[in-house]
Amino acid sequence: MKKNKYIWYVVLLSLIFGSCEKKVILDLNTAEPKIVIEGNVSSEPGPYTVTITTSGDYYTAEGIEPVTEAIVMISDDLGNTDTLSEINQGVYKTDELAGESLRTYSILVISDGVEYSGSDYLPEQVFIDSLEYEKVENSGPGPGNDDVSRYNIYCYFNDAVETEDYYRFNIFVNGIAVGGNRNYYSLTSDRRFNGYHVKHTLRRIEAEPGDTITIGLNAIGYNTYEYFRTLNDALNSGGMGSTPYNPVSNLSNEALGYFGTYTNDTQSIILY
Repeated sequence: MKKNKYIWYVVLLSLIFGSCEKKVILDLNTAEPKIVIEGNVSSEPGPYTVTITTSGDYYTAEGIEPVTEAIVMISDDLGNTDTLSEINQGVYKTDELAGESLRTYSILVISDGVEYSGSDYLPEQVFIDSLEYEKVENSGPGPGNDDVSRYNIYCYFNDAVETEDYYRFNIFVNGIAVGGNRNYYSLTSDRRFNGYHVKHTLRRIEAEPGDTITIGLNAIGYNTYEYFRTLNDALNSGGMGSTPYNPVSNLSNEALGYFGTYTNDTQSIILY
């Protein structure tokens, strides 16, 4: 990868899937602008959106533009296809598609005569059993502390034994999306707890007594997991001063971004 060039990603996620916009600045090869495709299908009611832009030089912002007048189609493994409508420049919306668990969804984008495609499997819905919390010692006002209260949030759910499963956790404090002790995506797989009743810890969430903590549990497809896992790695590499790299994409023809799937369940708990 060439150094001293930057690609600007804007990861647009819905309230359910991420509820935030995050700019990711990576030291990547931008000798030629590339297409950036970001979209999801979920088991919740649509419409679903796909955002398409071009990559560019971070310092000059040259080349970062919406991709308009593309042909965008999403299909399932039953042969149903939805052709998306462009509702804003570079933003495309489904018209009829309804996501369903245990189905594989594929995207086809045609722009300037070039085809880009990718697919992911929409897993079975996973539900949160309950939430608990515990205040972290040495947080809050006091000698040697930073006047910030932090809590560990424990999310309980059942993992299926028959399948390999992948999860993402979204954290909200009073309805506002936040990170934990690192501003990265909170992910896990069931490689260490396949088939168990899981107690997953979301560590060091900054909050105060009386706040409402909401956790969104996404069961995600493998390709979605790999994209965010390697995006975390790239972010971490950038922070350590080494050369970051492109997150793994499931899209063809060297497109950047990803096409993913997820289910969602949420629960809330009030801190006392």
